[in-house]
Amino acid sequence: MRKVIIALALATALVAVAAASAALPHAGTRFNGTTSAKSVNGFGDDMTFLAGARSLKAFSFGTLGCFGYGSFPVGVDPYADSLAQFRTSIPVTAKGTFAVKSVVVSWNGGDAGTKLKVSVTGAFTSATSVKGTIAVVETAANGGSCGPSKMTFTAAPGKA
Repeated sequence: MRKVIIALALATALVAVAAASAALPHAGTRFNGTTSAKSVNGFGDDMTFLAGARSLKAFSFGTLGCFGYGSFPVGVDPYADSLAQFRTSIPVTAKGTFAVKSVVVSWNGGDAGTKLKVSVTGAFTSATSVKGTIAVVETAANGGSCGPSKMTFTAAPGKA
C-alpha cells in the first residue's frame, strides 16, 4: 500500500511539473503574429520575436506611432517601413508571463528626432501560443508627446 501511495504522489508531482512547464515556449522558436492595429492599404500590423530559454529576443512590431506620419502610397505596407525593435531582451517568468515598461526602442518611422517608449505585457497560454498588449508613447523632437497608444497581439510559431 505504501508503494502505491508513493507512486501516486510521484505521478501527481510529475503531472504538476509538466503542466507548469507547458506555458513556456521552446527556446529558439520564432513566433509571428498580428496586432490589433488598424489595417492600412490592406496591410495588417505584424509582430515577431525569438523565444529564448527565459526571454523574448528581437521583439519587433510595426507602428505608425501615435502621431501618425505622412501619406501611405497605394500598394505599400506602411508597417513594414515603420518597425519598432527592442534592443534588449524581454524577461519571461517561470509561469510564462512577461512585462517591460517604457523601454526606448529603435524605430525607423517618423523623423530622426522622434523617440518611442514601449511597454509590453503578456503571457504564454501554451508553449505555442502567446497573447499580450503593446503600449507606445511617442515624443517628438519639439517636446510634444502622445500616447499611450495601445494594441493587443497574438502569436504562434510560424504563424503570420
